[in-house]
Amino acid sequence: MADTSVIKEVTDADDEHYDILTEDSKGFYFEKKYGVIPKVGDKITIYSVRGSTIRGIDINDSVVFFKTDKQLDDEHKAWCDNYHKQQEEAFQKNQAKLDADYDSLPAIFKRRIDKFRKANPKFRVEFEGYELFCCKEAMKIAKVCKTKDDFDNFHKLEYAAQKEFAGIGDGHSGNTFGASVRLAYWYVTNPENVENEHGALSTLVGCEEYGCHKKESVVQK
Repeated sequence: MADTSVIKEVTDADDEHYDILTEDSKGFYFEKKYGVIPKVGDKITIYSVRGSTIRGIDINDSVVFFKTDKQLDDEHKAWCDNYHKQQEEAFQKNQAKLDADYDSLPAIFKRRIDKFRKANPKFRVEFEGYELFCCKEAMKIAKVCKTKDDFDNFHKLEYAAQKEFAGIGDGHSGNTFGASVRLAYWYVTNPENVENEHGALSTLVGCEEYGCHKKESVVQK
């Protein structure tokens, strides 16, 4: 797919990249290694594949670069290899803390984690930190929301007020916060569903990838 526009803004982002914004509001990094200095007003054509992956760029009808399928595949493989290496290194660095976080959880939450570990051999390295964060935050919420009515009132609060009320941590996304609240609700109202609820990140990566043992979401009772 090819999109042609005009460069609206150019920012010298760092030693390796320019940050470009086009008139049709497309923003992306442009690598300096190509030896071309983009300028405001330049005509730019972007060739993309796989949604947002840039295969090639022309500026003022001159080819800056165009990658073959093999080059794209090689770059993707190198990125994946590096990403998995970083995950493994982060796990090794944080394993003691992850183990301590797991040990601090009630038995029903431990069984939840155990099921993911059993279903997905890569779970500890790839997802356990994310899941444990949500479980620990759920426990904080469950300490202050002890009934269904408490949860109804909690949902009516603005996020800042919810955060202060429950003493929850920084760094939440909409997904981690939603997962934490759901787990807290089940822990208070129907504890066995803590074990059955989908993985915190499964909505983004898929149940099979994450290690969910159920195909359908828990139905709230």
